[in-house]
Amino acid sequence: MPLYTVTTPKSLPNSRRVELANLIMNVHCGLTGAPETFVNVMFWENATLNDGVAMHVYGGIRKGRTAEMRETLQKEMARRICQLMILTDKELETDMFEMPAQWIMEGGEILPEPGEEHLCEWLQNGHGTEHNDPVKKAG
Repeated sequence: MPLYTVTTPKSLPNSRRVELANLIMNVHCGLTGAPETFVNVMFWENATLNDGVAMHVYGGIRKGRTAEMRETLQKEMARRICQLMILTDKELETDMFEMPAQWIMEGGEILPEPGEEHLCEWLQNGHGTEHNDPVKKAG
């Protein structure tokens, strides 16, 4: 968690998926302070999108952040994705959905509330410190 789903009408080259997944991870973690190991990015390719839309990014994030933080996260994510992928703001759709942390498991452990990661014993003891590859592919 978070789980970002990137939907496109055409397949993206692996190098672009890696760049985009890393950008999403960096923006999310940079703004929220969430550990990188929590971030997952899934690609749904060859999908039908609304007319004029080249990409849709749907972020499932932990509930508990301020409305201002969610708005900043969504706007900065959109701005940076448009910049990387050379899209206009009309060619990119973004949505965010929040769910309570206690509904989410990562590596067999219930996630802490946003901002309480430092209190999470299993996370502080190195759970999830192996290389985080945020790229996943649906197909």
